[in-house]
Amino acid sequence: MEIKLLAFDSFGVRSMSTFIQTRDVIVHIDPAVSLAPRRYNLPPHRREVERLIECAREIERHARDADIIIVTHYHYDHHDPGKLIPVDIYKNKIVYIKDPKNRINKSQMQRASRFLSLIKDIAREIKVAERQEIKIGSTLIKISDAVPHGVNDRLGYVVEVSIRDDEKKVLYTSDVEGPPLEEQVKFIIEEKPDILILDGPMTYMLGFRYSKKALEASMNNIRKIVDSGVKTIVIDHHFMRDLKYRERLADVYKYSEEKGTKMISAAEFMNRPIEMLEAMRDKLYQEENAPGVIPDNVREILEE
Repeated sequence: MEIKLLAFDSFGVRSMSTFIQTRDVIVHIDPAVSLAPRRYNLPPHRREVERLIECAREIERHARDADIIIVTHYHYDHHDPGKLIPVDIYKNKIVYIKDPKNRINKSQMQRASRFLSLIKDIAREIKVAERQEIKIGSTLIKISDAVPHGVNDRLGYVVEVSIRDDEKKVLYTSDVEGPPLEEQVKFIIEEKPDILILDGPMTYMLGFRYSKKALEASMNNIRKIVDSGVKTIVIDHHFMRDLKYRERLADVYKYSEEKGTKMISAAEFMNRPIEMLEAMRDKLYQEENAPGVIPDNVREILEE
């Protein structure tokens, strides 16, 4: 199995775009990328916009090689309605999508409808992702039931994805923001992956949109995941928008190390430097007052 993490927050963009190739099938999960429209009351810096375009091209290139594309939910850092990445990446693909009608909030339902209208005539097949099991040769793909996007269902639901071949098993959580909830952890514990690609706690919003209670629950759940036997936890996305990320989870990093579990960012997994450009936006502007030039058609997919 080959795992390529194509765009993540530790690369300097908002994304969890993941490309997995086994001897039987090529799967691309969430081929999309975005930026925060405002951080520290500042628009994206030039360096962020340059990285956005760079990651978008990398995602597009890999998506064209995929056999299966999985869309875990309809936020613009996880799906792109043809603004930055052409919709023809879905041409002749088998596409598994988060159920567009059930366990979904109004905003994502509207986005899902629009997205489906764009790909319905070009995809080979479009299937609802929830609870699917796909066996291709020695590769087994399992998709969870819908779980809340974060601490509750206000932002809708996402699906988690497990992929196993005869070498290893990897599990992708999508946006669980922690995970703070038992229902988000259940699929992970049941699957017992070797590698977990985890959307970590949203600590950059601690005390505002993310409570200390949610953080404590997330820390306890990560310990449970470590105890289940996961060898590597790639913790990123919301978590890597906080420059104090290691300090926030110091006890969990220590616990993981004691148990023999490696806990690293996506950048570290891919042997590249950590570049938390969004979290450093104010410092980038101090070094160079250079707002990025964002095409009008791309502004729509900048994610709050």
